[in-house]
Amino acid sequence: MDPLDKTATEATFQRLTERQRAVLSSIVHRYIGGGEPVGSRILSKDLVESISPATIRNVMSDIEDMGLIEQPHTSAGRQPTELGFRAWVNHLMPRESMTEQECGRIDQALREARDERELLMGVTLALAEVTRLLGVAVAPVKNRTRLDRLDLIPVGEMQMVLVATFGSGLVRSLSIDFDAPVHSDTFAELAREVHVAALGNSLEEIQQKLRGSWQGSLSELACRILEALLKISESGGREDVVLQGAAQMLAQPELGDRAHQTDLVQLLEDRRLLAQMLQERAGQDDVVITIGSQHGISQMRFLSLVSRGYRMGDSVGSIGVLGPTRMPYGKLVSVVDYLAQRLSQG
Repeated sequence: MDPLDKTATEATFQRLTERQRAVLSSIVHRYIGGGEPVGSRILSKDLVESISPATIRNVMSDIEDMGLIEQPHTSAGRQPTELGFRAWVNHLMPRESMTEQECGRIDQALREARDERELLMGVTLALAEVTRLLGVAVAPVKNRTRLDRLDLIPVGEMQMVLVATFGSGLVRSLSIDFDAPVHSDTFAELAREVHVAALGNSLEEIQQKLRGSWQGSLSELACRILEALLKISESGGREDVVLQGAAQMLAQPELGDRAHQTDLVQLLEDRRLLAQMLQERAGQDDVVITIGSQHGISQMRFLSLVSRGYRMGDSVGSIGVLGPTRMPYGKLVSVVDYLAQRLSQG
């Protein structure tokens, strides 16, 4: 059974007494703040209930037996395990408010953006600056957004650039190579054919019609251009993910291990795993937190991802923060939630 399975986590948490919950909460809070295992004497200062360090050590031992905390070595205090973080996030985590400066930095990024790519670059940079972690975003999926404008621009006789503008205001372009020269008069007729077929339709509708009613009625070259247009909506490519803050992420003390650094660099260079994960969360209206092995990806076993979906017209995307499992979840939930809502408002 997955130790972070929701049912298993819930069952473990329900077994905790109020005293054990207070001790667990204090350990997680102290560990997030300082990055060091927490001892019983430190905990005794946090607890409202007045109990001795010896009693606290007994409580810690019971919580450790449940798999919620661990002792890295004999003389150390305790630190949360993945299961401990998960239980705390699900049941005990207080949500921290954003400062006016943090809200202002994000609002500034939204105001200054002139197009979709610039918008995602700006907001992920703002995320990285506010959180000191890695800001991540996936571009909106446009399958159901109607095509408002389509520009076909010839580049010589063997190539063209296609620029698609969607109802949500998003703009995408791609280059198409021809197998044989296409002269100007033929190109003009081709452009009219593609315009008549595609404008006003969503990519989803274009795909359906290419497989059905348009078969045999469009020229081979027009069909090829429309097939290329459909690739704009394909998810999971490395180009779909925007990342900001990699340098400060690599500077985190938890990532000092060379193996962790290697895994992180591979993850950031490829990006397809991140693209797939973020696309799966696109459009979700709640903040989602995944921790360590819960991702099912070896390169992310020491990382956590806090994300939420956003909407631009009929298009949906996802934005979030990636960092080590020891990170300020309560603040990150507020930041990611605020930004996703502001993106959705336009």
